[in-house]
Amino acid sequence: MKVEEQYVEPASKLMSDYINGKPVLRQYFSYDPQLASFEKRLKNLQNHSVDRSKLTGILRDYMGREKLSEMTQQNLENLEAGAPVVITGQQAGILTGPLYTVHKAISVIILAKQASEQLRTPVVPVFWIAGEDHDLAEVSHLYREVNGRMDKLNIPYAEYGKNSASSANLNKPKTASFLEEYFRSLPETEHSKDIQKLAFGLLEKSRSFTDFFAELIHYFFQEEGLLYIDAADKAFRKYESPYFVEMINRSADIAKVVTVAEKSLVKDGYSAVIEAEETAANLFINVKGERLLLEREGPEFVANNGSIRFTKQQLLTIAEETPELLSNNVVTRPLMQEMVFPVLAFVGGPGEIAYWAALKGAFEIFDMELPVIMPRLSLTLVNRKTQRLLNKYKLDFSSVVNEHQIAAMRNRLMETIREQEAEALLANLELELEKNYEQIKQQFSLVSKGLTPIVEKNLQLHVKQLKFLKNKLQDEVILQNSIEFEHYAAIENELLPNGGFQERTYCPFTYMNQYGVDLVKDLLALPLCYDKNHKIIYF
Repeated sequence: MKVEEQYVEPASKLMSDYINGKPVLRQYFSYDPQLASFEKRLKNLQNHSVDRSKLTGILRDYMGREKLSEMTQQNLENLEAGAPVVITGQQAGILTGPLYTVHKAISVIILAKQASEQLRTPVVPVFWIAGEDHDLAEVSHLYREVNGRMDKLNIPYAEYGKNSASSANLNKPKTASFLEEYFRSLPETEHSKDIQKLAFGLLEKSRSFTDFFAELIHYFFQEEGLLYIDAADKAFRKYESPYFVEMINRSADIAKVVTVAEKSLVKDGYSAVIEAEETAANLFINVKGERLLLEREGPEFVANNGSIRFTKQQLLTIAEETPELLSNNVVTRPLMQEMVFPVLAFVGGPGEIAYWAALKGAFEIFDMELPVIMPRLSLTLVNRKTQRLLNKYKLDFSSVVNEHQIAAMRNRLMETIREQEAEALLANLELELEKNYEQIKQQFSLVSKGLTPIVEKNLQLHVKQLKFLKNKLQDEVILQNSIEFEHYAAIENELLPNGGFQERTYCPFTYMNQYGVDLVKDLLALPLCYDKNHKIIYF
């Protein structure tokens, strides 16, 4: 493997301004996104109240379903002894979901190592699995390439209702059938049997989407000592009970400051990604297996368009006695994370950092500050076939991703090979038809105005047929030059699938099929600098 680095301008204005240090955005964060901020943040964490013994016990029990590596045991001991954490999180996607999920885990591992060296004290990497998420449509699909086009393969999820990723019992036969179809779409390689054996073996050990996800996280990162926890774990929820009480008591204040912050962000030229409202409770509650968003209506907390109601005292009792029925939304999850863990830094993608930009005031309500918010590392994997095509057409990563040269090359090729004489004949025929039909319409209208629409419709039928001929002509021309068009499509499908980075589309198994089951391990061994540059990995 070989690493190259290039700056790629983020699609998000907020992300671009954030990583490039634009002053107007600095007011929304407590620290700059730099390793230099860690020393001050560590000092400010000294008064952070954490029951480290209880917390590490919960983590150990949750992760203890698998044999814990020596590094994992060491990190648990470090956390219990006073170490801060670098943390990230994600929903429990099938086969981990898009590559950026793995990139997040790689990011916290690398960042924790660099922070440990810089601060000369242990720093522990943690992955927060958002198992309470009930948007199963978001986690139950994979992308694959079929006949040169991107295809979305969906697991049927309607049978799970509004269960969360942790509470939905996986239909293993259907899930296995889905995975079989996915693996059939991948080219057969020397690694195909190994990755399928891995996936089906871990599926068999799993009860839920979250279990399957956690098994893969364990497999990929156990030797690195990455700690992980399901946010929906019952013991973890019990530990969070007093924090839910605080959030319920201050829910009106939280909603107000987040709403004000979003209005300020909009005034400064950014988007209101949370779309905060002052009536929001920013918590979910589980009622008869359904996860419902709570809102405040006068002194009450309501859900399901007001059909379900709780007094504040009733909700506080739930928080104290059955906290597993409660869960966080995008506003309160960062708050809960800060209350639970001594967070040195949080690692997130563009969308998450946009959420965090509105949360500084909410943290201050609880006498907390935002941790150092670090953008995750962004990686693109380039296989040998794509490297050969890039060389063939004298392209590189930047010319494809930054300059979008493939689209221009496709257009130039199309202009070169067009059957212009035949297209001109069709265009002239269309003009003649329109001219003649105008005369016909005038004559018909003298007989009856009611005949005019019939004439116009008849013209459109002829025009439609001419366009059909033109499209067929173009299809044949493209077919005769299909190899070059296929090469262009192959490059884009690799580097810019669906018009974005591959890490937002493909799952790790797409590349494990080409490289082997040690792909993630070998990525971790690369000398990746933690900076704002995009990493291009050639293998």
